[in-house]
Amino acid sequence: MSVYFVACKGLKKFEGVVDADFRSAHFDNDAVEVDGNAKQPNFADGLEVGSTYMYEEDAWFGFGTEGVLNENLNKLAGFVGYDWQMPGADDPGPFRELFRWGGKGTIGPVVSAKLVADFNEWDQRAIALEDQDFYEFYRHIRSMFEFAMKNGCVFLRCS
Repeated sequence: MSVYFVACKGLKKFEGVVDADFRSAHFDNDAVEVDGNAKQPNFADGLEVGSTYMYEEDAWFGFGTEGVLNENLNKLAGFVGYDWQMPGADDPGPFRELFRWGGKGTIGPVVSAKLVADFNEWDQRAIALEDQDFYEFYRHIRSMFEFAMKNGCVFLRCS
């Protein structure tokens, strides 16, 4: 099965009642509920966990199968010297949020912007690898977070 993420932008907190009728009319169309990640609560920074937001625009980002996505994430981790077993694996560093996310919870605009900054900082080194397939993945996943970095979010839709 293919892995798809949805990035939304133009979020505005919804203050009304979220009932079954609202969910069927708006979720998957122009509303999203922010899910938290208990192990990484900062991932939703810039948004209120548990709240519903209306969005102006969304975009779906596909990354092939889960195996293909994991292979590319492992390449990215090796590229920046990240090893989840190393001491300090949870310390700040390039792409740490991406490696620790696992698709659980919503990524808010603060972490999206941080990840875009990481992608931009490492871009020339990624090009220098001369691995076209990896660089296509690199650009694609960066564009997902670029879409959400100003008043937006990213969440796993299906895998």
